[in-house]
Amino acid sequence: MEQAISKLQRLLGEYHLLRNCQEVSLKELTDCLPGSRKTFSRDLKLLRQAGVPIVYEAQRNAFLLKREGLIPAVQPDSPAQARVQNHLRRLMYLMDNLPLENCGVWYREQFPEVSRRTMQRDFALLCSIGYRVKYETEEFNCHDAGMDQLTGQYYCDRPMGTYELPIFKEI
Repeated sequence: MEQAISKLQRLLGEYHLLRNCQEVSLKELTDCLPGSRKTFSRDLKLLRQAGVPIVYEAQRNAFLLKREGLIPAVQPDSPAQARVQNHLRRLMYLMDNLPLENCGVWYREQFPEVSRRTMQRDFALLCSIGYRVKYETEEFNCHDAGMDQLTGQYYCDRPMGTYELPIFKEI
């Protein structure tokens, strides 16, 4: 049975695949994520509009990233679409650049206009797709593993493998 994931989770999963694979076909997307070919075509168009430099290579029948990082976005028609696009761009920027330690401090420096609650929501969304961002408290400190970390800080643990996101279907 397919798990239900949000559109934003699916878009971030697609972005993760594009970043970590040399090429991604529509078949690979349908194998990994819930959705149809038409859904993924729309998603890829939305990712392009948000500034992801995706190109289609007909010889390979696959999509590739032209280069790493985001390019300037296409201005959306409505303020609501602009908010969604800004949120998506912020999350993709986090996926690309979030440091392993002091994530909260780094986030506040990068996005000073964003509230602390929004930061926590962004981190929760990243956690839901497999980018584990945790707030270290004393009760969860890793003494036994020999990794004493400062309490009161956010730490990030990125997924190790390309296909290890929990939102991906088991193939």
